[in-house]
Amino acid sequence: MKKIFIFMMFSVVSLFAFEHINIMNIDEKIKDKNVIVDFYATWCPPCKIMTKNLTKYEEVKNQNVTIYKVDVDKDPELAQKFGIRTIPTLIYFKDGKVVKQEVGVRSVPELQSNVKKLF
Repeated sequence: MKKIFIFMMFSVVSLFAFEHINIMNIDEKIKDKNVIVDFYATWCPPCKIMTKNLTKYEEVKNQNVTIYKVDVDKDPELAQKFGIRTIPTLIYFKDGKVVKQEVGVRSVPELQSNVKKLF
């Protein structure tokens, strides 16, 4: 029982390891930066896997990349603004402009490859 509780606590904590952005502050947060925004939901199992992969990527990523998260249930306006219909979805921004959008879970090597190509 303790193992299950600890696992559940880790899963919930890992969802909050990255700064969350919303419709009010996204423009400010992505301006003049290389950014990955993860659109997810807390109830979504693939989203939890993506969060784990982003956490691992965070440990090895280049300093010039910032990762933010958007909970589509808490900020549906932002999800709608970017046409998010499936989660998890990653959007890569360079200097405030969308350069790539991907649906589904990505591995750490895939994240590294995308960042190398896009930024």
